[in-house]
Amino acid sequence: MTASRTSARRRPPSASIVVTSYNYDRFLRDAIESALAQTYPHIEVIVVDDGSTDDTVASIEAQAVDLRLVVVRHERNRGLGAALDTGLRAALAASADEDAIVTLEADGTSDLADLPGMLELLADGRDVVLASVHAHGGRLVGVDPLREWASRAVSDTFRVLGGLREVHTLSSVYRVYRAQALRHAAEVYGDRLVQERGFAASVELLLKLHRAGARIGEVPTVNDWTQRQGGSKAPLLPTALAYSRLMATQLVGRN
Repeated sequence: MTASRTSARRRPPSASIVVTSYNYDRFLRDAIESALAQTYPHIEVIVVDDGSTDDTVASIEAQAVDLRLVVVRHERNRGLGAALDTGLRAALAASADEDAIVTLEADGTSDLADLPGMLELLADGRDVVLASVHAHGGRLVGVDPLREWASRAVSDTFRVLGGLREVHTLSSVYRVYRAQALRHAAEVYGDRLVQERGFAASVELLLKLHRAGARIGEVPTVNDWTQRQGGSKAPLLPTALAYSRLMATQLVGRN
């Protein structure tokens, strides 16, 4: 009887939406407004400002009157991986095991219309749900063919090396995590959960979650780069070296 009463009083799952931003002033406002407008109960938005030098801080402060908005700042730019690590750990600190943690960039390319479908897969038993441009029905818009080829090559390589053939886009930032699975991976890996500081961190984190037993799914998405502010912030050589490190790690682990 006591257990039933406790279960009945338990609050419904909440969702923390982690938005990483580095000099995305204009798009950050839109991202925050879209996140706070979601109909999922108990939405909280966590913005990680990764040492921006534009008006990002002013944009956040203008919207911080909403009690569901939490701001975490890096004094200097530390890279996407560091921003994700900071945001995910901040979300975990305030999340129950069955809560959802959503990550997206503030560059205008993440379609929050996909979020209900992603949360539905989470409710059906997945631990991580990716927004996939390479899944059937997904696509990239406004991207030069070479960059699209590189994105697909990275995903295909790590699908094979990491044993993740059931998903098609491993490098996406836009994802939904079950807090319990993320917390378990953080306990397994400790402060090594996200070691890559740059854009390879998304692949690294997914591989570690998979090795920690997370069940992974995906929904198709359209990533529209015509809506993106400026070009990609992923520096070519450091990103290529980071992916090479991950490949070497995977090969060593397999052997």
